[in-house]
Amino acid sequence: MKNCFIVCPIGHENSETRKRSDTLLNFVLKPLCEECGFHVIRVDESNTGDSITQNIIEHLTQDELVIADLSEQNPNAFYELGYRTALGKPTIQIKAKGELLPFDVSSIQTFDYNINDIPDIEKFKERIKRTIESYNFNSTQDVVTKDATRNFNASILQELYKIQDMLSVIDSKLQSTDTATISVLADKIAQMGNKSPETVLIESLISGVTKNPDAFMKIAEFSNSSKK
Repeated sequence: MKNCFIVCPIGHENSETRKRSDTLLNFVLKPLCEECGFHVIRVDESNTGDSITQNIIEHLTQDELVIADLSEQNPNAFYELGYRTALGKPTIQIKAKGELLPFDVSSIQTFDYNINDIPDIEKFKERIKRTIESYNFNSTQDVVTKDATRNFNASILQELYKIQDMLSVIDSKLQSTDTATISVLADKIAQMGNKSPETVLIESLISGVTKNPDAFMKIAEFSNSSKK
């Protein structure tokens, strides 16, 4: 079984941070990852004779997958995320819904969760599962590679999720009876002189996809099936 190392704020015993992290770990991440063939490890539950720091570094270096919870902007979590990112190995960023991230990591796909909302958690679990399945964990290479095509399917899938979320927001605005909000949205789009690639893509597809945002999931499913 492959290993998934959980990076997260742990907090003190009986603190709100610990309660949330424990709930997320035991009722969401562990069952989900085990279903995908991963043994889940959080450093405070790892029984080794090494120092905590050494234990963390070993897991960040050796484990096939890391899920990093950036909630509360915990300094240790950002340090561990940076170390893992430098290795170029599969990493999934998550955070509590409504929390903001610093600029350097805010542009990277981060999956939001609401531990108190069951439908939201189910959507969160499905996206994490699809992302895990999109990674290629079968490489036998022991050295870090900078191959630009590495884990290409996972990168594409995360961008599709980003676009799908943006389209869902736009769709909800278009269906709103608040004409002032729609007018402001239209003005903002019209005033965008320097368009990003994402904006160009959205504008080219918005007329059809806003009526059916789930169409993007078919592309994601094709991406997953193409690697099998």
